[in-house]
Amino acid sequence: MMVLALVLSLAAVSGALAEGGVKIGVSVADLANVFYADITDGMKSVLKEGDELIIMDADFDPAKQIADIEDMIQQGVAVMLVDPVDSAAIRSSLEACAEAGIPVVAYNSPCDAEDLVASTVASDNYMAGELIGKALAEELSGEGKIAMLTYDVALVCWDRAEGFVKAISEYPGMEVVVRQEITPGTDTALPVMENMLQAYPEITGAFCLNDPSAIGAAAAIQAAGLHDKIKIVGVDGSDDGKAAIGDGRMLASAAQHPVDIGAISIETAYKLIAGEEVEKDIKVPTELVDINNYNQ
Repeated sequence: MMVLALVLSLAAVSGALAEGGVKIGVSVADLANVFYADITDGMKSVLKEGDELIIMDADFDPAKQIADIEDMIQQGVAVMLVDPVDSAAIRSSLEACAEAGIPVVAYNSPCDAEDLVASTVASDNYMAGELIGKALAEELSGEGKIAMLTYDVALVCWDRAEGFVKAISEYPGMEVVVRQEITPGTDTALPVMENMLQAYPEITGAFCLNDPSAIGAAAAIQAAGLHDKIKIVGVDGSDDGKAAIGDGRMLASAAQHPVDIGAISIETAYKLIAGEEVEKDIKVPTELVDINNYNQ
């Protein structure tokens, strides 16, 4: 299986070049999130002239992602780039790619099938969780009741949550009182946070798996008149997240570099096409964004 994941079959190469250029398949978790749009911009920035990106939006639907990947296999892509909606459920699609001789690059989030993935290009998401966990604990002076909005079926989000929990565990006065899975997004996070505020009025801090979810949670907190009491942290360092930090809706975010993730993913794809060795795990650094540097 590993050989199939690393080396293109002659048939796959022939199909990819049939129209004079290389076709690279890209399965995106959710193009409604500007973070993913930035990733695809990074991909396009290093795409060679005459080559083609076939980009399909899974819209956070694992079944749609599986169907999209099958479609791209039939279109004869040379390499498949995948950001898994569900890191475990994606395995069947990765097996289909291997059977077709199409190597896979996982980007943004790992797949729960390392044997079927040639390379993973992603932020250090555990580190991102640690950064915002420490920032929240220090803001609350080591004492707080915490709500967590998570999406653990994607390893990228699970890593963030685990890093966060590890960071706050070093502060005995910090306690997670509620942890709930959500579909990532502003509109989905808002009602979940509204319910949490009703059920857990003692909440003083909130971890959100990404900036859109943090902004949705912040809207619920503001509507309840609790923005001075509850501090919110997220992950992405997006423009919207930075604006929320600037006006006090969010405490901090862990900034990623989506354009770099996209560009490195395509560069890795080209190495695979050329038969070159690639790094198995490529980590893109993250850094804390707060009121001190949000406008930089």
